[in-house]
Amino acid sequence: MKTPAKFILSAAFAAGLAFTASAQISPSFPSGINLFSSPSATNVALYNAQFGSGASLFLQNLYFDTTVTVPSVINTWTPGQANVSGLWEAGGGAVKAIYLGKTAGWENDFGYVRIPPGPPNYVPLVTDVTSGNPVSGYEYIVNYDAGETLDFFINSGGPVGEGGLFYAFGLSNEYAGADSSVHTYWSSVLVNTEYWDGSAWVTGLVPTILVGFEDVRNDQGYYDQDFNDFVVAFQFLPAQQIAVPEPATYGLIGAGALLGLVGYRRFRASRHQPAPAQSV
Repeated sequence: MKTPAKFILSAAFAAGLAFTASAQISPSFPSGINLFSSPSATNVALYNAQFGSGASLFLQNLYFDTTVTVPSVINTWTPGQANVSGLWEAGGGAVKAIYLGKTAGWENDFGYVRIPPGPPNYVPLVTDVTSGNPVSGYEYIVNYDAGETLDFFINSGGPVGEGGLFYAFGLSNEYAGADSSVHTYWSSVLVNTEYWDGSAWVTGLVPTILVGFEDVRNDQGYYDQDFNDFVVAFQFLPAQQIAVPEPATYGLIGAGALLGLVGYRRFRASRHQPAPAQSV
């Protein structure tokens, strides 16, 4: 489908009344959200070496944004929702989502839910995805606690009855309407990555799940089974933290604090000076 559009909440609700009790109505998200950002300089090089045009045959050209450049390797992945059992850290950890590419004409939204959930809490990471937004290779990290897991979804937009809400791992088992057809192809690989191991920054092979989404429902006859509408890699890591500043950065922080302290002391001193005597 080539006309960008978003679900209208009231229309979705009205249409949802006709669905079964297990029906899923896609949530409505604000426009313009984009939490993806460029990875570290080390990972920029590592990802380019593995997903870029010069990569090995298996992962080659997974940076793409048109139907002309879409890699054919996606067609060789396993049908169905990705098997991520055994990848979760028992005491809590992190899942890093690395955006690879898309061909969908609809402006998809992408986000996650926590499991076990309380009330439905769909967290969008990027909305209204178009070519170049986000950039291939950009990433976002979600930490999770002990006893939790995560699932990631696309909210495909488009006219009510054609698009829907589709999940990468199947842990939440939610679909739009009554459509339970296959909406993902996936593969498991090891990707060389820089990450925080709990005590230091290290570089090593990380279990990575590649997922390609089909963003059109099958129960209304719009399903084209290309599985390249939105493609993302998921890495399973220990809980992550922000990189420690470089020594030069510490120097700037210290200089700023010192200047602030000097200014504050001068301000206090000026307040305690006696007022000059006035002439009679």
